[in-house]
Amino acid sequence: MRVLLSLTMLGYSSWVDLKTRELSDMVWLVFGGLGLIIAVYEVYAGSLSLVWFVAVVLLSAALSLTFSFIGLFWGADALAFITLAILHPFYPKGLEPLFGIISPFFPLTLFSNSVLAGASYSLILLVRNLALPLQDRSLFSGLEHEPIWRKLVVLVTGLRVGIRSVRGPPFQYPLEMLMTGEKPGRMLILMPDIRDDSSAVKVFKTIEASGVQDVWVSNTLPFIVYIAIGYILALEMGDVIISLVKPFFLGLF
Repeated sequence: MRVLLSLTMLGYSSWVDLKTRELSDMVWLVFGGLGLIIAVYEVYAGSLSLVWFVAVVLLSAALSLTFSFIGLFWGADALAFITLAILHPFYPKGLEPLFGIISPFFPLTLFSNSVLAGASYSLILLVRNLALPLQDRSLFSGLEHEPIWRKLVVLVTGLRVGIRSVRGPPFQYPLEMLMTGEKPGRMLILMPDIRDDSSAVKVFKTIEASGVQDVWVSNTLPFIVYIAIGYILALEMGDVIISLVKPFFLGLF
């Protein structure tokens, strides 16, 4: 039941977030409430420790809200992790992950797997961008003056797209802007302000008006999608990061 509810919640929220970038708090209230009902039943039946359940939920809430406060999570991402902690204070009984390694604190496994899933998106961006020269499209036309390290960062964090195909906020944000002053031109931006949609729209319009054909954008994907992937990885494989680093530490000792 816990697995079914979690997959339903993550599947629905990922689909809605991809389509609209907006999620109702009712999603977390409904599934969190169902998780609490299951927890109360299991505590009453003696199969779940009340102290352990409360400790897991409180620690998950503390971590999620901290990451949200410093800007690593959106509010919905934090609520998703808290709801999953309520639904899954422990690894599902009866399942055996491929790697056989699960953190005793199961929400940590969900978190680390989700971060790994998000990081893997950089490889997809890199491959897509490096394929552009094969289509006779320049990667850094008009940006030749930018340092090589900035170009490398943009290659794994952004997409080079036609200016007329830009979707704009909240789906895409500019990774470059026009410079003014003695040296007019364009410059790369490594950290777009995704909280200011009106400024992003203005930048896109200004770049288009300048006659630029292609522009670098931050193709934002909701972290809910990576949480869903991380959850499935946890069920099928266990804690991927611990499994990868464990042989290294065993070799040291």
